[in-house]
Amino acid sequence: MPTLRLAAAQLDLVVGDLVGNAERIVQAVTEATAAGCHLVAFPELATTGYPPEDLLLKPAFVTENLRVLDEVAADTSTCAALVGFVDRGEDGRLHNALAVCAGGRVVGVYRKRRLPNYAVFDEQRYFVPGTEPVALWSIGGVRVGTTICEDAWFPDGPVAAAGRAGAELVVNINASPYHAGKVQEREAMLGARALEAGCPILYANLVGGQDELVFDGASLLVGADGGVVTRAPQYGELLWITEVEVPARPLPTEPAEVVPVGGPPPLPGPAVVAPPAELLEPTHEVYEALVLGTRDYVEKNGFREVVIGLSGGVDSSLVAMVAVDAVGPDRVHGVLMPSRFSSDHSVSDAVR
Repeated sequence: MPTLRLAAAQLDLVVGDLVGNAERIVQAVTEATAAGCHLVAFPELATTGYPPEDLLLKPAFVTENLRVLDEVAADTSTCAALVGFVDRGEDGRLHNALAVCAGGRVVGVYRKRRLPNYAVFDEQRYFVPGTEPVALWSIGGVRVGTTICEDAWFPDGPVAAAGRAGAELVVNINASPYHAGKVQEREAMLGARALEAGCPILYANLVGGQDELVFDGASLLVGADGGVVTRAPQYGELLWITEVEVPARPLPTEPAEVVPVGGPPPLPGPAVVAPPAELLEPTHEVYEALVLGTRDYVEKNGFREVVIGLSGGVDSSLVAMVAVDAVGPDRVHGVLMPSRFSSDHSVSDAVR
């Protein structure tokens, strides 16, 4: 059975920074190619950052996103890059899409079928769903299906359709926001989708903070039996590389179109599968989300310093601790503002 070397580029991208994001993507493609990977998967809407929101109402922004995607594709060779971007249809309407890039060009495009429009999501305001027939990509001799984030959250949806079409591996790219317990929810969901599709799933997630949202990474590989094969660390920005042996599956009676992408590159060195990264203890997990969200809010908005009012209580002390861990003690200033109602211990506790 063929062995695929896979990479998930778990990157902290910046909304609106098309040139900077493209540079980060190209760097990861270069590293994955040098590591002998067959494919590298990037987060959802990697070119624009997530969520781009009303930037999508600017036609020039969408056009520039397409231009930087072509630049990314031009830097690909033997390693296929699966890159999230904004696609513009012939009718001018926009799609949340994934480009399959290899050999210096965009080989094909997948458009997201399920557009979330609840809680923090408002994708139906900007995008229309893809309706094209299922297509598979022949990468390293393996038939690969592609899906985007919400596509995987429903039974008998796009992941199952890829499985019925003959996929031997499904790649799901994401910008999945964190909340307490979200990793366990995702892993249970992906296990169910893998069983439904009858093949492994590579899940690649965004990491970082964007305004009130935090993306926790935790990319993973799920086996055809629904179990977690290996998992990337939470909150870490990295190029995460793993390998999977892909059992051959017979083609269905009515197979999907299979688009050739590229032959297998060399696989230097031994297998790189690592034990799954341990999930953080729940309280630690929440704390790290607060630190990451604070750090990216400060850095991405160009703030140099943080000022915190200290009362001596638990709340302000915890906020100060988060800020110090996020940006460093030299950039955090505590301000004591006592009034005639402040007790002596409030002042002394704040000073300590």
